[in-house]
Amino acid sequence: MIDLHSHTWFSDGQLSPQALISRAATLGISQLAITDHDSVAAHRSLAAANIPAGMQVITGVEISTLWDNREIHIVGLFVDTEDALLNALLKQQQEKRRLRALDIGLKLQKSGITGLESYLAELPCEAISRNHIADFLIARGHASSKQQAFSKHLGKRGRFHSNADWCSIAEAVASIKAANGLSVVAHPDRYKLNKIKLRRLLAEFTEAGGDALEVSYSNLNPDTLKNLADLCCELDMWASVGSDFHTPDTTWMDLGRVRKLPAHCESRAIWLHPQWPATHR
Repeated sequence: MIDLHSHTWFSDGQLSPQALISRAATLGISQLAITDHDSVAAHRSLAAANIPAGMQVITGVEISTLWDNREIHIVGLFVDTEDALLNALLKQQQEKRRLRALDIGLKLQKSGITGLESYLAELPCEAISRNHIADFLIARGHASSKQQAFSKHLGKRGRFHSNADWCSIAEAVASIKAANGLSVVAHPDRYKLNKIKLRRLLAEFTEAGGDALEVSYSNLNPDTLKNLADLCCELDMWASVGSDFHTPDTTWMDLGRVRKLPAHCESRAIWLHPQWPATHR
């Protein structure tokens, strides 16, 4: 099995890189891309000796971008984790995450909720996210679930909402290309775009040099899968697959829990892309 979208505790995943790889091996994953949000630290922490026989770990990253006042995620695969341009962008993104967390922390303090800074300081993550802050609110009894934490506190209508001025799609794609990677629009149906806006998003992405669309991913119904496959073929894009795994607790998003690409889209599979390394075919 191939899974090209997963996370470790260096962003908002639960597992360490080694634990993630061990789980993937147990579940029969042959090729796993670790694509932490705005961080490639997981790959630097791994040594070749830690990779199980028969498994290939693909370097990756998931970059948050701002498009039409919406947060759009762009996955980069096979990126050179030492590339200067990519790392400069990721450093900027991590600083934006830190500043957003600081702003939310100040808003929490004004309402009498303290301790966020020390809570975040104890985490192994390099890219702080609102998911971490949601966990903090749950741990302190201010929310009963992540859904409530976002709807009541952290979402656009939440009491402690804070915007992040992410990079553009063009900047994300340029940094991935500079690092010799392939770029993918992640989980397109989660942005709540109508057909016209989705097409406009994909047009701007491909015009910027983007490569692929994530066609199959966890918790995706068959009709949406078919529609995305049709769109991928129509727009002459490559098709990617990935669970977007974060934690074993969400079994419906476990590693490898993705449907196969529809037959009419198989020829667009990203692992057939000319830039896909021969060593991973």
